[in-house]
Amino acid sequence: MKSLIAVFLALAVVSATPSAQAQQVLKLGHVLPADSQFGAAARVFGDEVSKRTNGKFQIKEHPASALGSGKAMLAALKLGTVEMLISSSGGSLEEFNPTVGILDLMLLFRDAQHAYSVLDGPIGRDLLDSFKAQGVVGLAWAENGFRELTNSKLPIKTPADLKGLKIRLSESNIYKRAFEVLGAAPGLLAFAQVYSALQSGQYDGEENPVTTIANAKLYEVQKYITLSHHTYAPAAILINEDVFKDLSPDEQKIFLDAAQLAAKASRDYVKQHDEAGLVKLKDAGMVISTDFDRAAFEKALEPFYQEYAKRFTM
Repeated sequence: MKSLIAVFLALAVVSATPSAQAQQVLKLGHVLPADSQFGAAARVFGDEVSKRTNGKFQIKEHPASALGSGKAMLAALKLGTVEMLISSSGGSLEEFNPTVGILDLMLLFRDAQHAYSVLDGPIGRDLLDSFKAQGVVGLAWAENGFRELTNSKLPIKTPADLKGLKIRLSESNIYKRAFEVLGAAPGLLAFAQVYSALQSGQYDGEENPVTTIANAKLYEVQKYITLSHHTYAPAAILINEDVFKDLSPDEQKIFLDAAQLAAKASRDYVKQHDEAGLVKLKDAGMVISTDFDRAAFEKALEPFYQEYAKRFTM
């Protein structure tokens, strides 16, 4: 009898093993803290994928550049050593996929609804499809947010106020060129090094969405913020192409649908936290200015637009 029970137990273990082995853990990296718009997207994506695949897939979030810089993670994504990534425009994304560099153009979008209507439509889908040339599948456009100007010297109203200011930018040559045309002294630096670079005086200022500025405590090393909305920064939810192709058609749809919900979660996070973030910045002693002369910046950027119109002509 005991031997019979042992046989049944052994069979039970063997029958359970394929299910356990079938579970796949996919790494999802990003550069922001876990409590951020990217973290919100990662959690919703992971929850939805796990629920809809009955636990077959587990999405393991690696926030705060734990897997390397944005540039390093993009390279790892292409190789497949990192399976998934949330990567914002305005950084190394344009270097990885030059086609999406058009999103880095300053003053491209009027407001959030303008950006959503473009990114959620055929143009946005075409831009996501362009990642296939890099061996990557674009699932959806999430959000980093509208970028605002901060610095330790003065409020920024006109291009003249930027003259000579050392401005840290994310790793986008298009951003760098725009600020050069505006008369600033820009430099490119990975996000993980921003706080110390501002604290040491290596840079006078930087530009990021309010939520990112608040979460990264940049108010501790910056005095002024201008609500310039000068560039909208979407974030691509990306997956290695081979990993995606290994999914069944039903699973691919699950990943795509989950990415759409994750994108919405990031947008909702930004909307909810921007207002609270501004209160946090004000309470911390930052001087908040809404007096940004958009028309003057558009005029000053005319040479920049002419230069990049040649590159992005369809």
